[in-house]
Amino acid sequence: MKPHLSETLNSRTFIGLLLAQFTATFNDQAIHMVAVFYSVDMLVRFVHLPSIDEKKTIALVTACFITPFLLFSSYAGPLGDRFSKRSVIVFWKVAEVLMMLVALLGLSLPHWVAPASPHLPTLAIWSSALVISTVFLMGMHSTFFVPAKMGAMPEILHPAILSRGNGMLEGTSFAAQILGTSTGGILYALLKGEISAGHLKPGREWWIGVLLVSLALLGTLTAFLMRPIPAAAPDTRLSWNWWKPLQANLSILWRSKPLTLSVTGIAFCVFMTLFLRQTLLYQGELSKELHSAQVLEAKLEGRPADELTTSRIDRLLASVLPARLEKAVQESELRVALLFAVVGLGVGLGSILAGYLSGHRVELGLVPVGAVMIVLFTFLPGVLKHAPAMFVASLFGIGCGAGFYLVPLYTQLQYRAPKESKGNVVAASNFLNVVGGIISVAFFYVTAFVLDMLYKATLTEASVGKDPGLIGELVEQAQQQMTIPRCLFLTTSVLTIGAIYLLHRTLPDFFLRTAIWIHAWGHNRLRTIGIEHMPTDGPVVLLTNCSSFRATLDLIAGVDRFPRVVLVEQAPQQRSWLRALARRSKLICLPVGADASEWSRAMQTGIRTLGRGEMMALTVNQPECAAEIDRLIAAWRTAAPNSVVVPVYCTAAHCPEAENSPPNLTYPRVIFGEPLPAQVSLASILAAIEQLATITAEE
Repeated sequence: MKPHLSETLNSRTFIGLLLAQFTATFNDQAIHMVAVFYSVDMLVRFVHLPSIDEKKTIALVTACFITPFLLFSSYAGPLGDRFSKRSVIVFWKVAEVLMMLVALLGLSLPHWVAPASPHLPTLAIWSSALVISTVFLMGMHSTFFVPAKMGAMPEILHPAILSRGNGMLEGTSFAAQILGTSTGGILYALLKGEISAGHLKPGREWWIGVLLVSLALLGTLTAFLMRPIPAAAPDTRLSWNWWKPLQANLSILWRSKPLTLSVTGIAFCVFMTLFLRQTLLYQGELSKELHSAQVLEAKLEGRPADELTTSRIDRLLASVLPARLEKAVQESELRVALLFAVVGLGVGLGSILAGYLSGHRVELGLVPVGAVMIVLFTFLPGVLKHAPAMFVASLFGIGCGAGFYLVPLYTQLQYRAPKESKGNVVAASNFLNVVGGIISVAFFYVTAFVLDMLYKATLTEASVGKDPGLIGELVEQAQQQMTIPRCLFLTTSVLTIGAIYLLHRTLPDFFLRTAIWIHAWGHNRLRTIGIEHMPTDGPVVLLTNCSSFRATLDLIAGVDRFPRVVLVEQAPQQRSWLRALARRSKLICLPVGADASEWSRAMQTGIRTLGRGEMMALTVNQPECAAEIDRLIAAWRTAAPNSVVVPVYCTAAHCPEAENSPPNLTYPRVIFGEPLPAQVSLASILAAIEQLATITAEE
């Protein structure tokens, strides 16, 4: 049974999926934050567990979330294709309820005995273990839930609204991350117990567990709103072998240039996000040390230290929070969580905007826009000092840039993945994301170690205890170390510039696509139809009726691979910045009266391009050049006999050559036909292109 693809975002299935993933993401982030704060309080401040400190606890909780992706990603894809994605989503929503019950049990465990009971430390350890294990379970939940969620999108929504649907999905997902992160920290600050002199007075942390269980139940009910979705590949064989399925999934990615572009671009964004997260955490730790040194200096000099704050960022946060929460701002982790929530807010807004601005197709021109925004807004915190408002604004800008960057790549990953293995492709992408995260952790520590050696602090508070005269030098060293986070932001900016260069190498017309999008005032009305007929790998020849520069730009914007276009036009048009950029992107313009040497150069260019397994496009509807066009096609076929020949019809209000266009046409279209036989004649090619003109565009 072929599923009905909704042409509107108001479908019951899409709304059910949206709410189900929102509650899952909220619970995921909330329990992550609560687990960090709760386990530090229980294990470090109350029990004083040997060899456990704040940093190790935070690392342990983070590792518990990442590890399931490494262990189970290769199984998540086949399961998502073997069974209905709706069934997979419902199963893991039910499992989420059980996971939140484990968290509730952990948070309530210290309440089972009196505060003076000798068993309380043991219960505190077990309580922390249960809460941390919930983070591991939710990591496993995400490992299986995300591929099913992302893979279900093209099976729910029509391609014309897939970008907008993805923008909505990513936007609400990041909104849930914001609310989950901040709500988890704020609730814990309000409901946590008190620890003093080695004694624990339990608070009302268990109410957090009750809230998370309730949200999980609500999310499970919304998942049942989804209509049945048939399994994409019910004959998929399941294997317990960890590497072979992953290897097969990765081979699907590497064979396809659009998919390779998507997964590597997404993995880099994960790398960058985790690098920035660690930078913010490290900045919080350094600011805490600076605050401690300033407080000690005030005490030694006999000055009041009550009004000291760690930084102007802390004062800014304290000014917008209720009085009850001002004390919570002194917790470094919560301050960082609030700042990270600003990034998430930017990602959510950027994702929604990217979905809208993409129009009715995958708009890869937004990717460079997002990357340039990330470069700019990671550069500013690296060079600006004592500008808290600008710092917060930069974090928001980084998030917006990430939204513009991610939405087109995620949409392309979903739409261009083979129908029978969409879940496998998303799972393999998740595995690469985890690899990117691991590399990010290693790179961060190496970079931070080198910077720490440059700005090394040789004094400690113990040194000042022996010689109070060193307090000024201690504060100065702490202030110097605050330069390290700024250097890390600049490192992120440089890394993103490198990523832009690599993406440009993969798709050389990246910036041309952005220019086309800008030239369309940020909302290209172009529709693409039948792009599934265009192979994602191997040599391809696109034979088209595009005989004007504007129509050629539509063709370039409508494909997700780099086409070397040979535009045969009646006469050279007026020069413009867009035409100059197109020529730099290797557009070949041949006037109808071009001499034999120009046709020969175009022929050789096509032979070399197809020999590398890439794509050529050629204007074929110029009758004055029929002989030259015929020889060109024959030479390309002879040089690359395995090339796939696809007819393409371009039509728009600004294309005078589109004689069969509907009179009420208000938007341009690029229509891809089915591949043609190997030895088809030029007359048959032209007939196939004209036949595409009868296809009615789907809104």
